[in-house]
This record gives sequence, structure tokens and C-alpha cells, in this order.
Amino acid sequence: MICYRIYENTITVDGKESESYGVAAFDENGEIIGCAPDITTVRSKAEYILEKCRRNNASPCHLKDIAEDFIISDEY
Repeated sequence: MICYRIYENTITVDGKESESYGVAAFDENGEIIGCAPDITTVRSKAEYILEKCRRNNASPCHLKDIAEDFIISDEY
């Protein structure tokens, strides 16, 4: 069974640190099998993508495509 979680990372832009959020997929052993990091700096937006992945049982190999579609959509 695939488990999706928020992927949190600290990024530095123009010398200023901030949190960046993405989505990661984990297998039954807790190993990362797919990741789309640094999608947004707004956690609630990453949570929105996370719920879509869970609800639609998204394949981990499509996480980057899902993130890209989200970024170019009106939902972003």
C-alpha cells in the first residue's frame, strides 16, 4: 500500500530561508518511492495536492506531473 505524506524542505532564496512543501509517496517499508518536492511555500496548497493523491490513488511515478499540472492550473 502506498502512503502519501507532505515533504517539507528548507530553501534559501535571496539569502532568506523559508519552508517549501511537496508530496512524497512511501511504500510499506517506509521507503520513498516517488517525490515532488518544492511545489509551494504554502502548506495548505501541498495538503490539497496530498488529498488529491490519496483520494485518486495516484501512482507515485506521476507525482511530478501532478505537481506541474497543479502549478499551471487556476488552483495554484
